[in-house]
Amino acid sequence: MKKLICVLGALVLLAACATPYKQAKKATGNGYFDTKLQEGMYEVTFNGNENTTAAKAHNFALLRAAEVCLENGYQSFEITRQTEDFTEKEVDTGIKIFGGTLSNIENTEPKITLVIRCSKKLDLLYKAEELKTNLRAKYKLQ
Repeated sequence: MKKLICVLGALVLLAACATPYKQAKKATGNGYFDTKLQEGMYEVTFNGNENTTAAKAHNFALLRAAEVCLENGYQSFEITRQTEDFTEKEVDTGIKIFGGTLSNIENTEPKITLVIRCSKKLDLLYKAEELKTNLRAKYKLQ
């Protein structure tokens, strides 16, 4: 029983360490970052840390895309290009071998970039208001 409590506690702590949904201070920082490419076209990026799952990073990129559309007077959007980048981190295991230290490639930092095209009508794949409402509820964001 003690093991189960310890494991659950560790999982809660790990989940709490994931990158929160917030604006990044710069394009390479943790959080979201967006750029207007031209009228109705935007690039939206979400950079997570090693405790952020790829699925959560993707959902946060989608959430930001929905918000960007709504903030600019649009109702729906589609993804015209998507890239995913997972930066691996080398972790020192502390094990000494052959005069060196054994390293382990362990964690990744997901970076999801979406190029979106927005529409003033509800005619594209993603309905911005509905997506925003659902994702904010899913992740308990205000």
